[in-house]
Amino acid sequence: MRKCRSLVTLIGKLCADRIMERTQLQGPINATLFSPAQLQSIVLSNNQLNGSLDLGTNYGSQLLLVDLQNNSISEFAQGTGYSKELLLLGNPFCQKMPSSENCIVPQQPNSSYATPTENCVALSCNAQQLLSPNCNCANPITGILHFRSFSFSDFQNGSYYTLLQAAMMESFKSDQLPVDSISLSVPLKDAYDYLEVRLDVFPSGVYVFNRTGFSVITSQLNNVTFVKLPDAFGPFFFILNTDNYFTGSNKSSNTGIVIGAAVGGSVLMLLLLMAGVYAFHQRKKADQATELMNPFASWDQNKANGAAPQIKGVLSFSFEELKKCTNNFSEDNALGSGGYGTVYKGTLPTGVLVAIKRAKQGSLQGSHEFKTEIELLSRVHHKNLVSLLGFCYQLGEQMLVYEYIKNGTLTDCISGKSGFKLSWTKRLGIAIDSARGIAYLHELANPPIIHRDIKSTNILLDDQLIAKVADFGLSKPVDNNEVHVSTGVKGTLGYLDPEYFMSGQLTEKSDVYSFGVVMLELVTGRKPIEHGSYVVREVKTAMGNQRTKDSSNLDAILDPALDPGKPLKGLEKFIDLAIRCVEELAANRPTMNEVVKELENIQQLAGFNGNAEMVSTSKTYSETKEGSFYHDYNKKAFFEYSGTFPHSEIELQK
Repeated sequence: MRKCRSLVTLIGKLCADRIMERTQLQGPINATLFSPAQLQSIVLSNNQLNGSLDLGTNYGSQLLLVDLQNNSISEFAQGTGYSKELLLLGNPFCQKMPSSENCIVPQQPNSSYATPTENCVALSCNAQQLLSPNCNCANPITGILHFRSFSFSDFQNGSYYTLLQAAMMESFKSDQLPVDSISLSVPLKDAYDYLEVRLDVFPSGVYVFNRTGFSVITSQLNNVTFVKLPDAFGPFFFILNTDNYFTGSNKSSNTGIVIGAAVGGSVLMLLLLMAGVYAFHQRKKADQATELMNPFASWDQNKANGAAPQIKGVLSFSFEELKKCTNNFSEDNALGSGGYGTVYKGTLPTGVLVAIKRAKQGSLQGSHEFKTEIELLSRVHHKNLVSLLGFCYQLGEQMLVYEYIKNGTLTDCISGKSGFKLSWTKRLGIAIDSARGIAYLHELANPPIIHRDIKSTNILLDDQLIAKVADFGLSKPVDNNEVHVSTGVKGTLGYLDPEYFMSGQLTEKSDVYSFGVVMLELVTGRKPIEHGSYVVREVKTAMGNQRTKDSSNLDAILDPALDPGKPLKGLEKFIDLAIRCVEELAANRPTMNEVVKELENIQQLAGFNGNAEMVSTSKTYSETKEGSFYHDYNKKAFFEYSGTFPHSEIELQK
């Protein structure tokens, strides 16, 4: 998604006319925006502008139109003396003041403009001919110019059309086409808010264009580079009037009429088809541009999904962009798959490696979790949280684009699937990294965020084995004034806070409990629930009701990869802290901030340097991967949310 832009960056940069509809501008409007002397119109509709609108008294003398429809303007200072066209329909102000003249639906202008003719004597042209601006009766090429954008509202102001007419005649002359003059008339807006202008092109020195002249001129009118348009006009396409142009133009030759009509009709049909195809592609491009500016225009705002995601600081990728960077979602780029969908490795045009999580139809995640992850990760940034780079919500696709994390999940590193073993010092460092990331969510995010699914498969390790917390699909923002949030119980079996499970009341201490289970995994190398045993209960039993320190009991629960029997500095304090984190009563658990401080103290007391290399391995990571396929995304647990669990499936006993 492109970043929202502030109006402050636009002040002083506007020239005669500016259209910036649907460009995600946000914030209040400063009166100096309207002060440039040369400014004639400003269209900033369909944005996120808010606050009170005050045009001030120093607005430009040439300012004829201010269009601020469909924003969030709550007040309007009406004593500024501005008497030209000001459109505020679709703002909260108009809900309070619906009768204000600025809140009325703009009426379709009735324009009777037509290119003026010279001082012609009264001439009578026959039924097939029109009077040209140069006072000649002739049979013109007639059609409609459709302008996709324009920057004025006074359709009867002939100065705009005079400039357009001069520009088009200059193009005809530079191409040495047989054109005597052109006439512009009846400008109006169509149902798509395009500007339609009738165009008559008169032949030079004859009453009618020959077939060659007709073909070349109509072809040039659909060449987007043919005319250098005045600033007030955007790109256009031309649709020819389909009346039989050659009929009756040369009554002296019936054969010529028949042949001319047949050939001309064929050319007209071909040109009409080309014009239709061109118009379709132009409309498609316009729709794609609108979709890029508002990627969630098609969001289904039902009760489950809620309003469209509000995002900051991440990119909105098109489907084609992600298709290209994954080699058409090639199986060779697939890193793994699960209930949610498939994760692909991709390379952006900048050379940056990314992981692209692509949902499949009927995935376990759904739009609500997709929205949650985008909204939360787009506004939180910390070295121990996985970074969301962007997303794609297009063509029915839901895709999330993350930074590429090289070295697997914590689960795989503990189990040995990653191909190397973690030393005790590195495990302590990973615990500190993870705790810092969670503490940031609780203490520094605004509003605070409860992750709700802390587990070892949601902790990833980068190429320096720095831990990063991932997967925010179940996370829950909490108002600063709320002590707890009542919510349906969601999480992963074995990590669920018993108090949250029983009461449905979610607090930050629920994350503390889950993190305590992760700490015990780091020590024991065991899964939370394995062969009917719950690691929390097993450790508490081995510790002798949490107080007796028997080394033999400790050795029995330690991960064999830690070389039981060998002194491990700070181990007992680490286990004590983990036991306090998994207390059944939330009030007896420390906060994550306290957990971070205690872990840092354990690291210092043990004499470890947190910045030193702390990996114990007989092979390097790259050596282990050489010649074999492996990645942290290649497992179901990374993709799936475990959802709501029945009470009978969790072990809460000591």
